[in-house]
Amino acid sequence: MRPSKIIPYYYKASGPFGQSDVTVTSIITSDRLDVFARLVDKYQGPISVTFHVKNITGEVPRILERLRTIYASSELMSRFVDVHLVIDSFDRQFNTWRNIARLFARTDYILMLDVDFYLCTDFRKTLRKNPWIMRRLESGLAAVVIPAFEYTNFQEGKDYGKFPTTKAELLKLVRRGKIDVFHWGWKPGHNSTDYPRFYSASPDEIYLVTEYQSAYEPYVIFKKNGPPWCEERFVGYGGNKAACLFEMYLSGVMYYVMADHFLIHQNHLYEETARRSERKYNRKIYSGFKEEVCFRYLRSYRDTGLLNTTRARNAIAECKKLKPIRIAAPETVILVCFGSRDRSTVGVYGLSGHLIQIGGTIVWAHDDVKALLGSIADVVYDDAPNRKAFLAEFKPGGKYEGTIGIYRENESAKKLGVFDKELIDGLPSSVRWIAHNGAGYDPVDVRACVAKGIYLSNTPGAVDDATATTALYLLISTLRQYSLAERSLRSLKWKPAGINTNSHDVTGRTLAILGLGGIGLRLAELVQSFPMRVIYHSRHRNPKAPSYCEYFENVEEMLAQTDVLSVHVPLRPDTVGLVGEKWIRALKPKSIIINTARGKVIDEEALIRALEDGHLAAAGLDVYPNEPEVNPRFLEFPQVTLLPHMGTENQDSQRKMEVRALTNLRDFLTTGMGKDLVQEFKQQQHQPAVAPKVISKL
Repeated sequence: MRPSKIIPYYYKASGPFGQSDVTVTSIITSDRLDVFARLVDKYQGPISVTFHVKNITGEVPRILERLRTIYASSELMSRFVDVHLVIDSFDRQFNTWRNIARLFARTDYILMLDVDFYLCTDFRKTLRKNPWIMRRLESGLAAVVIPAFEYTNFQEGKDYGKFPTTKAELLKLVRRGKIDVFHWGWKPGHNSTDYPRFYSASPDEIYLVTEYQSAYEPYVIFKKNGPPWCEERFVGYGGNKAACLFEMYLSGVMYYVMADHFLIHQNHLYEETARRSERKYNRKIYSGFKEEVCFRYLRSYRDTGLLNTTRARNAIAECKKLKPIRIAAPETVILVCFGSRDRSTVGVYGLSGHLIQIGGTIVWAHDDVKALLGSIADVVYDDAPNRKAFLAEFKPGGKYEGTIGIYRENESAKKLGVFDKELIDGLPSSVRWIAHNGAGYDPVDVRACVAKGIYLSNTPGAVDDATATTALYLLISTLRQYSLAERSLRSLKWKPAGINTNSHDVTGRTLAILGLGGIGLRLAELVQSFPMRVIYHSRHRNPKAPSYCEYFENVEEMLAQTDVLSVHVPLRPDTVGLVGEKWIRALKPKSIIINTARGKVIDEEALIRALEDGHLAAAGLDVYPNEPEVNPRFLEFPQVTLLPHMGTENQDSQRKMEVRALTNLRDFLTTGMGKDLVQEFKQQQHQPAVAPKVISKL
């Protein structure tokens, strides 16, 4: 086999290119020139491409002339595209070609892309406007995934002119079964991890990939001179790009997904016979390669003293899946990576720790504590009588020294008070995670957590059904005046006089949901059985909303059509008094307000005034501004249904909440990231936490 002839910059773009721009690097052959021209027209940014020509007598001049014609005919080509020519007798040296395109790219960052993918969204603009992710890319230890999809119908996938250009359009086609993940028939994990997370992610969210498979083949943006180069022993289809990305992951690169952006594969026919044969041999090569690269990185981390740092986390997590590594790895590596008789070396990071419980106990999930945390952490239950004693135990020599994670539940406030700035600032630097048991997390000072570098999670999904059914009860009770009727009967009286003049059927009424998150969605599902008309307002249109939910961008337009307003927004500084005089007066006369969110979200005085003058027919309240105190003026209104914060007060929901909070701690210990970060951290997008040592439970 004769060597390849490589001619860098066979055609060189005029530019200029910004150094911090993203160069698309790709590989093409003579049969993909038209598709490549489409990529150039769509991207209109720097591209570095390796053009391979098989050295067949008589064919080379013809192919090069076709390349010249296409390049010369496009102003965009001559401005943006560097072409590097490779002439040899080989068929498919994909990773070699990828490395050539990367080597001669002229910007700091590259997107490793296959030419058949259509760029549906402008990820480049979004990326360059986000200083948080750009800082991570600049470190060389981060890569950004652009999720890839394909049409399930081959012919529809050829018409790129009809491809969706927004995530909302994409999700509609996904729900209809028109589009699925790229290579949807392959083993899960071949492309972007955790597609359900992508579907439900908030607008502008960039989230960390917390699961990995060695078959993973996403399309990624990363620093040109940061991660390792692609291994060139692979020839043909199968395993070549997976090997490239696997080694990148083991080197400490964390993958982040841009939740608003996506690519779609432009369907075309493959040489399936050749591909099957190549994949068969490359799978064998890849199996040996994974073992080899695991040994190499684990030994390197050990020898450089990095084995117990986050840099080695990916390698430890992936390599321990390989049986040959577990059997043959040097003892110095095995002890740290996979555990030993010494409890101080057990756990995914080779470290163990304490779990502390403050104020109250785990009521329903005793067995789950052991199942989720028993093998990776020590569990210690706190008995400090007050805040001062609690914080003292974190000092050197205290029983909470070295704590990394804290489980918090609301009963702890009886001894410690809320987790305000004073308490957060008093925690040691070892604490990296607080798992709050509850959907609302206002008892924890999020800004103090952000400043201290402590992650905060809550338990959103676990409360959805219980809180939604509480809202449904309040809705029915206030519309039908059942609470008033029951109180009358308990006082040995029959129906209150005139009760039917103030009550209405549920069916056909209009329910407005303020905040269509998990709880709001569940309530919408429940009332559909009557049915009710459902309208809603959120910060953004919810792509998961059923078709019967009508979105209103203008709140006051929505309120003017509302019979019942149900409030489901979190309590943050910007939502205190959100439902105030203006919005209450914008409601239809004789409408009803239901609140199962937080008391301070509604201006209590404005609500009382509207009940007094009759603008509101009734209200149903489960939450109050200064719990457990309730404004006695509400007791003056017989048409108001009151509950003492019963939203999740049942053993089934309480257990789910406990398990979900514990699971966030487990995920943090085993992967470096939990799944329920509160909204402020999703916006901040902090990097993964350091290796755990001790975990405390409040």
